[in-house]
Amino acid sequence: MALVCTWTSMNGAEPPFERRSMNGEEPPFKRRRVNFLMLPDDLVLNCLARISRLYYPSLSLVSKRFGSILTSMELYQTQTLLGRTESCLYVCLRQSTCAPISWFTLCRKPNSSKRLLAPISYPKSASRSDCVVGVGPNIYAIGGFSNDNEYSPSSSVMVMDCRTHTWGEAPRMQVARVFQSTCVFDGKIYVIGGRGTLDSTKWMEVFDTKTQTWEFLQFPSEEKICEGYKYESIVYEGTVYVRSHDQNVTYKLHKGRWIEADLAMNNGWSCSSSFCVIENVFYCCNRNGNGMIDWYDSEKKVWATLKGLKRLPKLYGNVKLADYGGKMMVLWKRVSYVMTRKKTKIWCAEITIEKRKDGEIWGILEWFDVVYKANVDELHLEHALVTTI
Repeated sequence: MALVCTWTSMNGAEPPFERRSMNGEEPPFKRRRVNFLMLPDDLVLNCLARISRLYYPSLSLVSKRFGSILTSMELYQTQTLLGRTESCLYVCLRQSTCAPISWFTLCRKPNSSKRLLAPISYPKSASRSDCVVGVGPNIYAIGGFSNDNEYSPSSSVMVMDCRTHTWGEAPRMQVARVFQSTCVFDGKIYVIGGRGTLDSTKWMEVFDTKTQTWEFLQFPSEEKICEGYKYESIVYEGTVYVRSHDQNVTYKLHKGRWIEADLAMNNGWSCSSSFCVIENVFYCCNRNGNGMIDWYDSEKKVWATLKGLKRLPKLYGNVKLADYGGKMMVLWKRVSYVMTRKKTKIWCAEITIEKRKDGEIWGILEWFDVVYKANVDELHLEHALVTTI
C-alpha cells in the first residue's frame, strides 16, 4: 500500500525533498509526488489523527513506522488536542468452553466499504475472564477461572489500553469470583455475586478506576438479595439494577437501600440474555423468543418493539447488544453446514436510534453484514463492548 501526497510549488518555491531542474528554473505551478512517510512526524501525526480508527488495522500494514505511530500515545494526544473522540467496538470470541479467548476490533476492510473483525493480542497468562467492561479508553477483564486450576475462581484483573492495544495488570479483587456480574457507574466498576460462599459483607465490591482501589459495599435490604450466585446488572435511570436468576427478581439501589424494581421490567429482562442501555432506555433482544429488539417504557411500565427494522434478520441464540456512542451495535452468530463441514459466521448491524414525539422509538438500520467467518466445530460470541477513545 503506497501513500503519496501532492506538493504544489508556486512562483519558484521549491518543494521539500526535491531538487530544482538542471537549469535552475521552475514553472509557476508544478505538482510533485512526495512519499507520505517522508513528511515530518508532527505532520504525519496531525494527518493520521483525523482518520477514523476503523482504518487503523489496515494502515498498520503499510510499514513498521505506521504501526508504531498508530499505537503511540503521541497520536492519542494529538487527537485530544483536535477534540476528536470515537467509539470503538471490541468483540471477544471463544472456540470452546475451556479454550482461551480471542479479542477483535471492528475495522474497515481494505479497499472496501465492508467491515470485519481484526484480531488483537491478549496475554496467555490471563485468566478466562467471565466479565469485561469498558471505562473510557480501557477494557477491564475481571475474574473468571484461574489458569492454574480450571475449576478455581480468580481474583485477577487485566486491563487493556485501547489506544495502544497493550495489556497490563490492575489491582486484584479482594475476593476471587467466577460467574459474577459487572457494570460501570460514574467511572467505578461494580462487581456483584459470583459462585462460591459470599456473605452479605463480600457480595459486592467496587473498583475506583481513578484511585485504582477496591472496597466492599454493603447496602441494607429487607430482601435476600445476596442468596444465589448468578446475577445480571445494568446502570439505568441513574442507579444500579441487579437481577437475581435464583430468585427471579430485579432490585435497584434507591436512597442507599436495595428495593424491588418493576415486575414488568423484571419479567421482560428474565426472558433475554442480550441487553443494553442507550441514552437511559433499556433494550432487550429476543424477549419471549420473538427474535426482535424491545425497549422498556418505564412510565407506562410496558415493553414495546423497536420499530423500523424489517430488514434485520430475526435474532435468536447467541446475540449481543452494545451502546455505540448513542447508536446500537448488534452482533449474532449463525451456523451453516457445507457438505460435512461446519461454518460459523458472526454478523454485525449498526442501528441509529430515533425517539419520536409520540413516544415511540424507531431504529434505522445503517448496515448489516458478516464480519467474521470460521470453519470450526464450536464458536462462542462471549462479549461485545464499546470504548471511547
